Amino acid sequence: MTRVGLVLGAGGIVGQAYHAGVLAALEVDLGWDARTADVIVGTSAGSVMGTALRMGLSATDLAAWAVGAEPSGEGSALVEAFAAEPAAIPPFDLSDLLHGWRLPAGALLWRVVRRPWAIRPTAVASTLLPAGSFDVASHAARLDGFLGFGWPDGLRICAARRLDGRRTVFGRPGAPEVPLSTAVAASCAIPGYFSPVRIGRHEYLDGGVHSSTNADILRSEDVDLAIVVAPMSSAHGRTTSADLAVRWATHRRLEREVRRLRAEGVEVVRFEPAAGSRRVMGLNAMADDRSRVVVREAFFEAGRRLEASHVAARLAGLGSRRRAVA
Repeated sequence: MTRVGLVLGAGGIVGQAYHAGVLAALEVDLGWDARTADVIVGTSAGSVMGTALRMGLSATDLAAWAVGAEPSGEGSALVEAFAAEPAAIPPFDLSDLLHGWRLPAGALLWRVVRRPWAIRPTAVASTLLPAGSFDVASHAARLDGFLGFGWPDGLRICAARRLDGRRTVFGRPGAPEVPLSTAVAASCAIPGYFSPVRIGRHEYLDGGVHSSTNADILRSEDVDLAIVVAPMSSAHGRTTSADLAVRWATHRRLEREVRRLRAEGVEVVRFEPAAGSRRVMGLNAMADDRSRVVVREAFFEAGRRLEASHVAARLAGLGSRRRAVA
């Protein structure tokens, strides 16, 4: 049987809505249950959605959660646990970036000296930014009683070490062993906005510091097919919106990751926002007032992509995979 890897990229609250729309299209149009993915790679917003899938929420229930609709009977308890007591996240204040900058650590400088071509300026800047004021780890810890302290099979959560910007993949052999809620908090710790998450002797930042998608870690996961959902990218890299630089950089980074996967013989199908989705997503990834229209646009956009012959050929047989019900 084809082994499937599902990559869910960064993108904030709006990105979660985009994930929900795309995954719902795969479920409704193709008959594929995203919960059956052999490996799920989650970064930032994608870590939340990946965790929800591994805890048992279906794609259609994720969409219902995103738009505030009634979930299925199976998903109602899970939605209630994830959606209870939403955090009162303060608005971003640029003045917070005027003080508290860090000097570069020795480990970071050594990385720059040893492999300057492998260092991304954005990653370096993220390690130097002041610590944000909102403690996302304390908020995430409220889910410990629900998530437990085990680790779901095949779930990979990406974060970046604040010391030197190195990627850490929680859930992979050799990574620090932490509660799932702590790993998700680390993956979501946007530099300069949320406080870094301390694990052992290190602090960790949003996994998007390294890559918005981190799809290339599937090279070591023995998968045959990778389905990549990248809310912060742009289909074919084309966009004239104000966030052009971010979307273009994300698209180019994803292009490199896809090439690496294909070099290993992995088939790849990716979903990146086209013009319609980008228009309704807007510029503020943390906006909580547009989930309904983003889910809808992403759903129909993904449905049109599934009709393309080359995409249908790559996903042939995927709809036969169903989640076993205990």
